This record gives sequence, C-alpha cells and structure tokens, in this order.
Amino acid sequence: MLPITVEFGGFLLSAQANAAHIKWELIKERIIVARFRTRVRNLTIIQCYAPTDAAELLYKENFYSKLDAVVDKIPKGEIKIYTGDFNAKIGSDNVDYERVMGRHGLGDMSDIGELFAEFCGNYDMVVGGSHFPHRPTHKATWVSRDGHTENQIDHICISRKWRWSLLDVRNKRSADIASDHHLLIGEIRLRIARVMRQEERLGRRFNTRRLEDPAVKRSFVEELKTRAAGIPEGGSVEEQFMAFKNAFTETCQNNLGELRARRKEWITDDTWQKIEERRDAKAAIDRARTREAKRQARQKYSALSKEVKRSCRRDKRAWVDSLADEGEKAATTGDIRLLHDISRRGRGWSAANLPH
Repeated sequence: MLPITVEFGGFLLSAQANAAHIKWELIKERIIVARFRTRVRNLTIIQCYAPTDAAELLYKENFYSKLDAVVDKIPKGEIKIYTGDFNAKIGSDNVDYERVMGRHGLGDMSDIGELFAEFCGNYDMVVGGSHFPHRPTHKATWVSRDGHTENQIDHICISRKWRWSLLDVRNKRSADIASDHHLLIGEIRLRIARVMRQEERLGRRFNTRRLEDPAVKRSFVEELKTRAAGIPEGGSVEEQFMAFKNAFTETCQNNLGELRARRKEWITDDTWQKIEERRDAKAAIDRARTREAKRQARQKYSALSKEVKRSCRRDKRAWVDSLADEGEKAATTGDIRLLHDISRRGRGWSAANLPH
C-alpha cells in the first residue's frame, strides 16, 4: 500500500514514502504537486481545492484551465493520481461518462461535477469513489453543520491504465480531523522504490516531560537510587552496563511511561487529554441514531474542538516564551551549545507563526 496522507495544502508522508519522494511544488493556492519513485515508474499526485458550485462560472473554468496547464507538464507514462476537495457531485448516472466513473456515486451530478467529469475524461482518469459499492454513509465526504445534508465532493482519481491498482475508496467517519469533511481513504497497491540507506532504528522513548512535576521527579530519583544500590559490584563491563541500563529503563517505565507516538514538543498532557475527549465526541456522532442525538453530539464536538484550539494556542505561546527565556539565559552565559539546541528546536518559527 502507498503510505501517503494528503491534506488540504500539503502531504503527510511516512518514512518509507519520504525516502521515495522526488520533489513537491506549490503551483497555486489551490493546487500542489508531489512526485514519487515507484518500482514501475514515477508517480505524480496532484492535490486540489476547487471552487464551490456557488462560485462564478468564469472562476471555475479558470481553475480547470490552471489544472490543465499543470497536468500537461507531467511526463507521459507516469502514474497520475488527483485527490482533494473538488466540490463536485458526480452522482450515480454515468451515461456518457462510462470511461470516467462507475455507477456507485452519491446523489445527482452538479454543474461543477460536469466540469470535473469532463476534465477526467480529457486526461483518461477514473473517479475511484464511483466504482465501489459502499453504503451511502460510507460515500459521503462532507456534512452540513445541521447534519441534515451529506454530499460526495472529495475524490480520489487515478490513471485509467492503473485503475486496478486502486483497491478501495471510502470515507473514515471515525477519524477526528476537526473538519466538516470526512477523511477519505484510498487503498492503492503500488510498490514504491527502495532506498539505498538504512534508517537508524529508534529505541524506546519515555515521556521525560513528566520530570517537570516535582512529585514525579522525587519518585524517579528515589527509585533509581534504590535500584542502583542493589546492583552487585564486580563482573564484566558489559554486565555492569546492562545492570545500569535495566535500572534506568525500569525506573523510566514505572515513573514516566512511554511515548506511544511522536508528538509536538509544545503540546501539554492536559491538551492531549482534551484531544482524546474530542475524539470520543467524534465517535459519539457516528454512534448517534436520531437527529436530536446527532445534534447534541455535534454541539459537544464543536465546543470541545474550540477548547482544543484555545488550549493549543496557550501551549504554543508558553512554549515559545520558554524558548525565548532559555535563549536569553544561554546568550548571557555564552552557552553556545544550548543556543544551538534552542535554535534547532525552534527552527521554522517567526513572529508570523506565533499564536494570537
């Protein structure tokens, strides 16, 4: 499977996909392109955010004109995938569009859906979501604020020649992405090219930020002293090393716990707890069986989403302020190594990035 996640305005890559990544290019504010190396030939993914049906016709046509110019520059023979929010309802009636789409779309074709279908036909592309017979609830990618309207407007398209590499397309309603869109999943069978280097395998990572809590720090130090005192003297250097290593590892495990996934340094445990609560609220929306229950669940989710954003802004501001304080102290004492570390941790930040 191709381990690539596409979001509005960017790509999230696994380590394997990143190793096969050739380049990416931001074409316009609504179009971004990335190329990857696979075992058979290169792969080009174009991520789009198209105008809505409410936009003027000239604006829609200009968007597809720009997209045409981008596609024309892709080398012939490359595997092409178009993804994103095309704001295009294609419906289930594929008369005159048999080469472009199947009969498993949702609803009726809209005006911009016709532009989208014609564009795919011009470049021999297939709309993936129309070929798989899922229930309507698994096809809809956008839901209105009141929860009464659902449309299939996000799409994954692939070159017709590689249609059978596309194994499935459906939404993932349980994914918490803080959006009125559902996450759209496409399973694609393509073997990306191997890289000629081995990535260093990371060991276990412990939540060392818990040491900022005086009680946790005191418990950690006391347990480590007790374990170190119990290590027998003598033995080989390797035996002594393993004994101290086990003492540290077990103490960290008991007092700090492991980081299950890599996360931003500035996000606090309290904010992560709020994120978990928001995820549970997202799941409650999908479990609701009545309109009133869905309405209440959506209200709760919306409130939690705002709380998470506020908490993230507070955390980010506090983290940036702490970096500034550390940098000032390091500059005063002439600690170049600490300054370098602070610069590495805060790289990419500027006044424009700071939360307001």
